Amino acid sequence: MTRRAWIIALYSLSLLAQDFRKLPDWAAREALAASMETAPTEADAWVLLDRTEFTYVGNGEIRMHRFRVVKVLDDRGLEEAYYSLRSLGGKASKVKRLKGWNLRPDGELIRLDTDSAVTVDGDTRGEISTSVVTGAQLYRAVKGSILAFESLESLHHPMGPTAIAGIMEEHPVRRWELEAIASGGWFTSLKDVAVKLDTRHLEPWISTPEVIPGKSVKATSVPAIPKQEDAAPYARNALPSVLVRFQDPAFLNTPSTETWDELAKWVDAQYQVRFQPSRPIATGGKGTRESLQAIHNWMAKEFTYKQVYVSPERGWLPDPGPEVVRHRYGDCKDLTCCLLSEAKGIGLEVHPVMALIGHGFIEEGEAPSFTTFDHVISAIKLPASLGFPAEVDTPQGHFLLVDPTSRLTPLGLLPASHRDRRVMICTPGGAAWVRVPVSATQRPSSIITIDGEIDAVRNGTAKVAVQETANHLGLREALLTEGTKGLRVRLFTFLDLSPTASLEIESVGDPLDLDKPFLVSTKLVQADALRLEGKDEVLVSWGMPTAPRLIQKSGQRRQFPVVSTRQGRLEFKATYRFPFAVKPLLPKADLETPFRTLHWVSQSTAEAGKNSVSIGFTQEFRPVYFDFKEREKGATAWKNERSQILRLRSDGLAFNRIE
Repeated sequence: MTRRAWIIALYSLSLLAQDFRKLPDWAAREALAASMETAPTEADAWVLLDRTEFTYVGNGEIRMHRFRVVKVLDDRGLEEAYYSLRSLGGKASKVKRLKGWNLRPDGELIRLDTDSAVTVDGDTRGEISTSVVTGAQLYRAVKGSILAFESLESLHHPMGPTAIAGIMEEHPVRRWELEAIASGGWFTSLKDVAVKLDTRHLEPWISTPEVIPGKSVKATSVPAIPKQEDAAPYARNALPSVLVRFQDPAFLNTPSTETWDELAKWVDAQYQVRFQPSRPIATGGKGTRESLQAIHNWMAKEFTYKQVYVSPERGWLPDPGPEVVRHRYGDCKDLTCCLLSEAKGIGLEVHPVMALIGHGFIEEGEAPSFTTFDHVISAIKLPASLGFPAEVDTPQGHFLLVDPTSRLTPLGLLPASHRDRRVMICTPGGAAWVRVPVSATQRPSSIITIDGEIDAVRNGTAKVAVQETANHLGLREALLTEGTKGLRVRLFTFLDLSPTASLEIESVGDPLDLDKPFLVSTKLVQADALRLEGKDEVLVSWGMPTAPRLIQKSGQRRQFPVVSTRQGRLEFKATYRFPFAVKPLLPKADLETPFRTLHWVSQSTAEAGKNSVSIGFTQEFRPVYFDFKEREKGATAWKNERSQILRLRSDGLAFNRIE
């Protein structure tokens, strides 16, 4: 639309109650254009424009200028009247401008400015940091309101001038725009600054993106993030995003993002100066393996995991080893620094390892960025193998990988969460990328043994023993962090006990004795442990496999890939004595799905006036990923498995009474 046509159209619409001219020009233009289009169906709100301008002004500072216009389509879309900016706080970020406009359907305009904003503590659970959330609300928003926001932030990211922008959100977006420039002033020349815009996962969501390398990314008709689709991958591995990198050769205080090798060299250099041995335990006269085992055991007993970020930089750089020893706590990078400090003290070469375990996985071909990672573990270079499964070979040498944050994982193995993940060992020579082999990770498993009896009025009592390996069911961790109360809650959850059940813990093992499985022995009492349903006698479902949750509405077409990260083996052995003879409705079943293997056997015996039932099953989960091309196949497989498990839970515990 030409400027003249836009002015004429805007003037004609000004005769209506909702006069777009009351909005700032950039918002009025979008509101006018959208008024001539059909709003998306089944949407609570329609984002008419989401535009972000990143301007690098030198010395590591980015100015982020954002413009947003939303039309409220129904009452559930009124949440768009709230606008928030999450930042690192301290000197790392500052909100310089925040304005808003609410153009109601009756023509009234309500405004806000920075004075109306509120800044609150942005810490998440279990974290102490400088992060803050600045937010504001446009009052009296109603269905049909046009909401516009403009914000300007100054960003000094501790790890350099980078930023990430997601494209999709919970509402459809009519037009999404991102532009990035390096703009110097009278006394600042930024002609040598390279601007990099790295896009990921634009397909299949955005059909015709407009990408100008090093300048802008634009998209129209962006769909909303699919709702009510569970078993989906993390956003970073499925949804479209743009990584913004300003490479300033004159700014030397942060890591380079030109190559992974340069980034790895910088990380290693930052850690090496902090590897300062304290030697809190004596290792003299011990071999390398025994010394490492002693250090590992000492840390498992003495240290707790805690996130304390008293400055924005603390989110990325560790405390020196002696400080961690003094505090007796730390996050992943602190505990890694402590472990590697002590390993260095016994004469070994050590290096940090950057990993991603909590927010997805690192893909091949990703652009270099410190924000890729959410975890740090340890690499100890070995002159010769010590025979540990978590040893890996790289062009830079032979390393033992250790995750010191997992005190319930024995030395020589990694937690199951690292299985098949790419990690980056940081060395003076650059990045040594390794894919963690399955054999290097723990194999979580548990054995549940039940010896129960059903009395004449169908009440049940049982001795229940649970043997756990690798914190499979969370029992070790529950006892360590919450005591017997937490352990009892955890037992109630995975045994699927009803509120009327009574559980008494009779004995527990040592959760930090990693050389053997963790054993918990209990006594269980349950009223109505056997119920008469029609002609069937149905046993209570203690310890039975739970049915997979529904991952989408029936008849709904799948949009996300289907992902299952479940792993571990469970063996169940139960014997129940009945007051009368019974015959199992499901004596045998074998399930083989993409997500698990399960074998089930049930039989009854009657000897010397005694009737007993034995139930046994083994199941093993395996991680599975159905990509975009196979997502419908994955959804069907999930639905079929759910039906099979529901049948197993129904028929497997049902018995015909024999008169």
